[in-house]
Amino acid sequence: MSILSHDTFWNAIVSMPMTKKMLQLSLRKCNTCGRTVLEAALDDYGGKTDYHCEKCKPVYSQIIAFWIEFLRKVLGFRRKKVEQLLTDKYARNAVLNLVESFEHFGIKKPMVLCAPFLVVWDFTHKCNLRCKHCYSNSGEEGEEELTTKQALAVVDQLVDAHVTALAFSGGEPLTRKDFFQIAHHAADRGLYVSLASNGTLLSKENVQKLKEAKVNYVDISIDGATAKTHDEFRGVTGAFEKAIIGLKNCVDADICTCIATTVGKNNLSELPDIIDLAEQFKVERFTYFNFIPAGRGEDYADQDLTPQEREEVMRYLLNRMSSGCKTTILATAPQLARVAAQYQSSSDTDDVTLALAHMQTVKVTKKAVPLGEFIGGCGAGRLYCSISPQGDIRPCVFLPINVGNIKTQTFKNIWLNAPLFNAFRNRSNLKGSCNKCKYKFICGGCRARSAAYHNGDTLNGDPGCIMGAKK
Repeated sequence: MSILSHDTFWNAIVSMPMTKKMLQLSLRKCNTCGRTVLEAALDDYGGKTDYHCEKCKPVYSQIIAFWIEFLRKVLGFRRKKVEQLLTDKYARNAVLNLVESFEHFGIKKPMVLCAPFLVVWDFTHKCNLRCKHCYSNSGEEGEEELTTKQALAVVDQLVDAHVTALAFSGGEPLTRKDFFQIAHHAADRGLYVSLASNGTLLSKENVQKLKEAKVNYVDISIDGATAKTHDEFRGVTGAFEKAIIGLKNCVDADICTCIATTVGKNNLSELPDIIDLAEQFKVERFTYFNFIPAGRGEDYADQDLTPQEREEVMRYLLNRMSSGCKTTILATAPQLARVAAQYQSSSDTDDVTLALAHMQTVKVTKKAVPLGEFIGGCGAGRLYCSISPQGDIRPCVFLPINVGNIKTQTFKNIWLNAPLFNAFRNRSNLKGSCNKCKYKFICGGCRARSAAYHNGDTLNGDPGCIMGAKK
């Protein structure tokens, strides 16, 4: 059994006064160089010498390096990869968040954070397409949206809360004139900035503006391998051609680019060809989006996959990853983590694919598989949340339940104290098939799908999962 399985033991260690004092000390800033003790230790561990400071105590670096090495060996990670990770500024923000979270919450399974790793901001409801499955009913601009001044203040609040990444979504974010200004401000404040776009407005000029605004990542929706399928889904003729041009423009500009596909019965058969497109165009990532019957999608619930179909898709994606796909594959279906754990545990290879919620998939040794229960599948209200164009805070873009508004409350206060968020953070609150499932820590089911199919009950079972169907 992995040492990571003993979360009760580790929580007892973290709760000790001496450990708590060490965690607090690691977050203290140096008056000379402005780094925390932990940041200085990470620099030392990674061999960065450009930040050397005589005031930063080497003894603390040695203690922290001991624990990093201990965990690295337990998990079977290569030292060089760990060094690269810990010297990346965005990964470093996440590590600082984790340490603060351990000090505040202790070690939970699944983990609970003092600030979300990712915030998805529906920047506007205005959109130039009319997609059948749109969760936000976007088209015309809705009720009064946040002003530029308010939007800048939102970014500052997220930074102050120690959020790592901010994704602009919509609607089509590029239809809002101040997008580049707000995105640039977010990047300057240290956030990892991404854009979810339908691709039709990604001209060479706009892609150059993305580069100037320091946008790290662009996610482009492609819902078919052919113009016929995509355009029918998106509601506008010619959308596929424009999206492909936008995709190529981003790849040519050396921006990390992703094809995002919402998979339903209408395009299920084209999924392999869409991933082929991603490889053909040298796209770095492909994301499978779970269909959620929310917004306009309520009228197309008959397009949702059956539990068996979803299971087969998860296996296909896992096999595609394992067979050397040049494009990294991600999925918003939390079942991917469970499928990976089930079907790789008995394999002969030492390396397996681990799904980090829906944010990334990575190859790790089997020793690291227990990490999946701490990462915990669905991260709504736990690893990430969303903001509406009006400033409402929600667990997820597909779950339009307001838990507070950033114009009247601080983001930090909403994140830490919203009752619904706290309910999601304790898997014993789950009901139905998800409560009884032995994979509830590694998966947890999709809370948005639970609400959509159980009359707003966010804690019930996920009807799209084969485990519930079997019961």
